Amino acid sequence: MAKITTIIDIGSNSMRMVVFKKTSRFAFHLINESKSKVKISEGCYENNGNLQELPMQRGFDALKSFLQIAKNLKSRKILCVATSALRDAPNKKVFISKVSRELKLNIKVIDGSKEAYYGGVSALNLIANDNFTTLDIGGGSTELSFIEDKKIIDTISLKIGTVRIKELFFDRDDLSGAKEYIYQELTKIDKKFDTLVGLGGSARALSRIILDKDNYPIDSLHGFKYKVSKNLKLFEKIVEAKTHQELKTLGVEKDRYDTIKTGTFIFNKRKFSTSTTNIQSSKVITSNKI
Repeated sequence: MAKITTIIDIGSNSMRMVVFKKTSRFAFHLINESKSKVKISEGCYENNGNLQELPMQRGFDALKSFLQIAKNLKSRKILCVATSALRDAPNKKVFISKVSRELKLNIKVIDGSKEAYYGGVSALNLIANDNFTTLDIGGGSTELSFIEDKKIIDTISLKIGTVRIKELFFDRDDLSGAKEYIYQELTKIDKKFDTLVGLGGSARALSRIILDKDNYPIDSLHGFKYKVSKNLKLFEKIVEAKTHQELKTLGVEKDRYDTIKTGTFIFNKRKFSTSTTNIQSSKVITSNKI
C-alpha cells in the first residue's frame, strides 16, 4: 500500500471516495471521505441499460473533482472500481474510455460475485458474529454474502436495486409487477439465514429511522440491532407514503426521498423480513467493499 492511497467506488446511485494514509506496516487512517450523489444509472433501466449523457457527465465531473482532492492530498496510488450500473451497461466503454483518455484514470468494473465478496470481507473485519449474511441493497443490484464460522461460504448478486425498481415499476405505478419481479429474483437464494448485516445507504437509512423512533441511547448506527418483525408497519408506511412531507414525518432524511421507498420495498420482502438485522455505520462500511 502506498503512503497515501485513494479508493473510488462508482455506484449506481452515489460515487464515493476515501483517502487513506499509511502509518505503519499494518496500520492506516482515513484522511478524507467524499461523496457525490451523481445517479449515474439514472434513466438507463428504461433505456435497455444504456447510460445516459447527463448522468455520465455528472459522473465525469465528480471524478474530476475527486482526483483534484487526491492530488492536493498527494495521493500516490488511486484505485477506482465500478459496480452494477457500469457492468450492466452496453455502452459502458463510452464512459470508461472518456475517463481514461481525459482524466488518465482506469476504471475496473467488478462483477456481482466479487462485489458481494468484498462486502463479506468488510463485515468479517467489523463485527464479532461468527454466522451471518450480509445484505447490500444498491441502486442497481443487491448483493449477499453468506458467512459460516467466520468464513465466506457463498455469494450472490441479484438484479434488484432501488433505482432499477423505481424506473421499471414504481414510476409506472406497477407495484404488483415490482413484487413479482423481486420474488422471482429472490428464488435464486437457496440458503436460509437468521441474522442480516445491512450494508449500503438503504439499510443505514432505515436503521437511523428506527434508532431515532426508539430513542436509542447511543447515537451511533455501528452495531445497532433491531428485530425487523417489530418494524413491518413502519416499512409499510414508508412504501405507501405519497409525498415527501409524509416521508419526513416518518423520519426519512431529505437525501433519501428518491430511493427510500424502493429500498424499503425490497428490504420488506419475506425472504429478508424474518431476520434480526445488524446495521453497520456509514463510516465503517463506506468503500470498505472495494
